[in-house]
Amino acid sequence: MEALVKKFDPQGRLLLPKELRDKLGDEVIIVDLGDRVELLPRKKADLRKFFDSIEIDELKKWEDLKKELWAE
Repeated sequence: MEALVKKFDPQGRLLLPKELRDKLGDEVIIVDLGDRVELLPRKKADLRKFFDSIEIDELKKWEDLKKELWAE
C-alpha cells in the first residue's frame, strides 16, 4: 500500500492519480469513519440473479398489480 500526500484545490476538490481512478471506477462511495475517510468502489448491482426467482401465475397490468400490493 502506497501513501500519497495530496492537497485540495481552491474549490475543495482532490485529484486522484489515474491508477486509483482506474482501480475505483467511475463512482465511489465515501465513508466517513471519524478519524479518516474511506473510498470504496461502487459496483453496479447484477439483477440477473433475480430473473425467474419468483413464480407468477398470471401476468397482470402493472396498475392492477400496484393496487393489490398497496392493499395488503
